Amino acid sequence: MMRRLFFACVAAAMPLAAAPAIGQALTGGPGASPASVLSSPEWAQQPADGDKAPLVGGRIHQRYRIAAPVAVLASLDQTTRLIAAPPEASDVASDPLYGDTRLTLSMASTNARQLRPLTALATPVNATGQLIRFWTKPIAGVDPRLAAYRIRLYSEGAPGSPGGNYLEFNAALLIREGQKGGEQRWGSFTVPVSAFTAVGSGANTGAISWAMVEVQANGSSPMTIAVGNIEVVANGLAKAKMIIGFDDQYPATIAYASRAMARYGFRGVLYLSPAIDTGRAGKLAPAMLKSLHDNLGWQIASQAWSTEAATGAGGIDMMTADQRTAEMAKLRNWQNGMGLTGGGHGSYFSNVGVSDMIAYPMFRQHFKSMRAYYFGEFAQGETYPWGDPMRIRAMGAGEFQWGNSPSIYSTYWKNHVDRAIAQKGVGFLVFHDGLSGSMSNWQSGFDQLMAYLDANRASIDVVTVEDLENP
Repeated sequence: MMRRLFFACVAAAMPLAAAPAIGQALTGGPGASPASVLSSPEWAQQPADGDKAPLVGGRIHQRYRIAAPVAVLASLDQTTRLIAAPPEASDVASDPLYGDTRLTLSMASTNARQLRPLTALATPVNATGQLIRFWTKPIAGVDPRLAAYRIRLYSEGAPGSPGGNYLEFNAALLIREGQKGGEQRWGSFTVPVSAFTAVGSGANTGAISWAMVEVQANGSSPMTIAVGNIEVVANGLAKAKMIIGFDDQYPATIAYASRAMARYGFRGVLYLSPAIDTGRAGKLAPAMLKSLHDNLGWQIASQAWSTEAATGAGGIDMMTADQRTAEMAKLRNWQNGMGLTGGGHGSYFSNVGVSDMIAYPMFRQHFKSMRAYYFGEFAQGETYPWGDPMRIRAMGAGEFQWGNSPSIYSTYWKNHVDRAIAQKGVGFLVFHDGLSGSMSNWQSGFDQLMAYLDANRASIDVVTVEDLENP
């Protein structure tokens, strides 16, 4: 005992300079700058490829809902799988969707070109009430050059002799608005069979046996697009769903909407950019976020962390991959620290959209689904399974396109609900600050919307994205 006491006293008497300083232990020696070792201020060991996350928080667990097709109506993977492949068609090795090549059309005229599979299904498929999914990848000039992408469904004839009776849907607008003109990633779209129109005597949706695609450009300027299969996907909804979302944390709009929705037990989805908005003047306080989440059951989804800019100082596209990883990890850590859930679903930023292929790996890496904001009225609503979980189509409520329209409810919002009901799909409406009272028709219109949704509960449910993705 005395011996241990002696050594303790000796140690206590040693000069403090004999112990290594904290800074020395981290950097390897006196006078060394921490920056010379810590190449990133975000964490001690910087990821090399931008595909990792810090030890605390980090990425959400992705679970992409890519539905298995019920049937493949047209296998469009190689020129050798086509009947009479057009001269503009080729097999390209770069970024294949299937195997090691992709089927690509490079067009420089207005001639319509058909992509027809070799054979029809041995057993026709009942596609009534189901969805048609198709895959495309724009390479160059697709927007504004794509005039037609006509998908034709047949219950008679054969790919070698199609006949004039079929169902048709022109998907050119969907592709152009969703994938733009330059080279993008592969993406899919789903369209209800009910959205197809009859040509001739149409087709028997209970016995669809094959499909083709007819592609046409609107001029002689070059246009290149890669294509994929045409598939039948089972509709995952027995009745329609409605999602009501809110961007940018406007207190007056959230206050009005939360009261109006709570009268019917409806819940919303709030998209947050915490370092930009939360707690700042004219934005929501953290206590309100917790109340929406804890007491009213709202989903607190994700937007940006510190910036919605693409370029310029600090812009997302100007960051390194590791900095983008850190940007999203900070967002996730903040959500975890606040006790807010639902952040695995995200939204594209004001200036960083679905066509930003520099930023896209960040979104793919950190979210299991992403919402896009579309201007204008929808001709075609969203489906579930999502047409593309990384490009969920939501219609803007209209602050930027319709303003204080006296028919904001009757023409736009109600029609959006009715389309979802008719297609057994998903209506998705996103608000900014329209309910603040500055536009005289909006609050009464929102009240009408809530009452209409309540009156039609037999046909449509008001849900959050989480309700669909994590039932």
